[in-house]
Amino acid sequence: MFLTDFKNQAQIFFRSLEDDLKSNRIEFEAHWDIDHVCYRTPSQERYLELKEKLTQTAALLIESEVNGRVISTFRLHEPFEFRGCRIDLLELPAPKPGVQTDEGFEHIEIVCDKSFSELESRFSNFNIDKKGLKKNFNRELEIKLGKRNIKFHHLSLLSVIRLEANRKVWSALQSSQILSLFADYEPLVVGTF
Repeated sequence: MFLTDFKNQAQIFFRSLEDDLKSNRIEFEAHWDIDHVCYRTPSQERYLELKEKLTQTAALLIESEVNGRVISTFRLHEPFEFRGCRIDLLELPAPKPGVQTDEGFEHIEIVCDKSFSELESRFSNFNIDKKGLKKNFNRELEIKLGKRNIKFHHLSLLSVIRLEANRKVWSALQSSQILSLFADYEPLVVGTF
């Protein structure tokens, strides 16, 4: 029952997002990848309940603290499909303390090869949220369309998870503060760890 309802909610979200994209004449480059989809929860209790239910239909890749709240990322056994992309990652964030959140699918995230200034110019007619540009690593730019939003970034969530899962490397990056020192240059972590 849970899985059927969850899939139905996803289809409604993707149909509505498609309508948003068409009505706003938003086009993506064919080579851009829709990396993952986000499902918001209104309370810590609901987050824990959904996390438990999702572990029966998806593999939990990581649960980590990000900006004062926990986020779980799952690899879906049955990926969603949208605009020719198979979306097999689902982000399930716990709500931020003191922030009211409606439950449901909220945004997709796209890995793109355009600079943020190019994206800002391209989507200048829209409400653009730049808070994610302050991040030290894998910055993001969000286009707000109302109930459904689109975030753009340069690294896939899976590559970030792989980096965070390598505890020695991630700990060294955090303790050295090298990512924050070079944040203005949008650093990438490459090479053999």
